[in-house]
Amino acid sequence: MSKLLEKLERISEGSGQPIGFGAAVNRTKIAPMLIIATVPAVNAQLTGIAGKEGIDAILITVENLAKDKKVLAKIDNAKIGIPWGVSLDAVSREEIEQLIGMGCDYVIFAPAKTPAAVLNEDRIGKVLKIDPSLTDSMIRAISRLSVDAVFLTPVSEDEPHFTIQQLMAYERLAGGTGKHLLAALPPGKPIADIESLWGLGVRGVAVDLTVEQPEQRLAQIKEAIQKLPTARKKPKDKIRATLPVGKVSSEVAESEEDDEE
Repeated sequence: MSKLLEKLERISEGSGQPIGFGAAVNRTKIAPMLIIATVPAVNAQLTGIAGKEGIDAILITVENLAKDKKVLAKIDNAKIGIPWGVSLDAVSREEIEQLIGMGCDYVIFAPAKTPAAVLNEDRIGKVLKIDPSLTDSMIRAISRLSVDAVFLTPVSEDEPHFTIQQLMAYERLAGGTGKHLLAALPPGKPIADIESLWGLGVRGVAVDLTVEQPEQRLAQIKEAIQKLPTARKKPKDKIRATLPVGKVSSEVAESEEDDEE
């Protein structure tokens, strides 16, 4: 199984609880959200930062796998100790074989140009990249696909923070897939938006390392994640069936007339 998927499974199963009895037990807590450091293949040297900052996984954005093979091979040879994957617009079954051979743990791909045969490969984590343009029926269809997680692409990077409307679009995507949820936190978005993403069920956030002072950005995100609640709050059920006053009065009057008869 993909190591990234194993981490997501531990979060979803709540296995961060200590195992054993007594005060002598080593009580370790699993963070409620994973940090995935994202770098383009041309800036692969930044992966060294991720290994030092306690990051959970690395994501390399690749435009041309044939051109970036040597870069990916260097990442695997560096033995950074955390799972790494790639993001492609489309990936073939043959390219999946190559990535597995290079030590790649997971791959993120878009559905439009990726051959269906890729879904039959279970030796690597498969993450489907989706966007708000999908119809409700297409979103529901994802739950029946052999993919391990979905990656929510930003609704808009122009806004300085996530708006309520953007969160509504994310909720629509997240609610119908039935998969583990990953999402990007663009450089311009504030750290406070992490709690909003977590509230939607996102359990892994991708952070761009090409920003200025990436170490500081990672440290701030890590601190924000550590402050998240251990369980997702359930919305209170306050929905009640009500009728307009005028309608209720007329119905009561009709009932009284029926009783007199």
